[in-house]
Amino acid sequence: MFLYCLRLFFGSYVLSFSALMFHCLNDKSMLFVNKYSKAIIFSVVIIFLLFFLHYLGVLRPIENATIFLTKPILRVFYGASNWVGGNYLNYRSKQSLAEENNELKIQLVELLKEKSLYQIEAEENDFLKSQINFTKASKNEFEVARVIGQNTELTQNSLIIDKGSSSGLSVGQPVLGEGGVLLGKIFKVNKASAIVLLINDDLSKVSVKILNGAKTIGLVEGEYGIGIKMKFIPQSETVKIGDIVVTSGLEKQIPKGLVVGQIKKINQEPELLFQEASIESLVDFNKVTLVNIIKRANEND
Repeated sequence: MFLYCLRLFFGSYVLSFSALMFHCLNDKSMLFVNKYSKAIIFSVVIIFLLFFLHYLGVLRPIENATIFLTKPILRVFYGASNWVGGNYLNYRSKQSLAEENNELKIQLVELLKEKSLYQIEAEENDFLKSQINFTKASKNEFEVARVIGQNTELTQNSLIIDKGSSSGLSVGQPVLGEGGVLLGKIFKVNKASAIVLLINDDLSKVSVKILNGAKTIGLVEGEYGIGIKMKFIPQSETVKIGDIVVTSGLEKQIPKGLVVGQIKKINQEPELLFQEASIESLVDFNKVTLVNIIKRANEND
């Protein structure tokens, strides 16, 4: 009797709902509903019946048995899903860390670039400051250039600078470092660059004098990039370690008084006509970044 009433209730409900939807559906939809109306009604009745029996507790033994039988299977699926999910999260975490690491590396490179540029600017400022007093005291015409290359092989010790003939540079012009210390001479000139032969190269020769009482004159030559040596010092001259050596002014393009270095060792052999002295430059050739070229020397300087 209960089932009969339930069927009548839900049957009338479904029929009313079907009638309501009749106006909203096209002919094909209505044909589908008419064809499967009994199956739809039966399915709805079964669903509501199952809900009703569950509410009364009639299905509890079946439900418990179903849970008991499916629990091991669900446990396996749950474990598998946790394993897959955990690995996926671990993969995403590693990928996120890798991306963050790459981003930090990029930021570090940018910071190093900024620091490098700051150091270069600071070095340039220090160099220019050191040249102010020197250039003010001198009436020579100067050109500042940046070092863009260096050759310290045994065959040649030289620098490459970013100024050339278009800036008024020519072969033989003296090249100075910080404080006006002589580094070498222009050896070769291109339009936008030039090669500076350092004074420690064996091809380099500069006329110099010692700032002692006698103002001893001699010739400074390079020793294959290893050092600088002053030759042709008369045995009669008194030379001391620490004496300053400067240019003599006897060369046409090189003014007098440019600092070459100071004497660190004296080689005096009585049987020889001349003494020799090892000169130490006041500039580290490997750390030179900027140079000052005397384009035109003042003859009265």
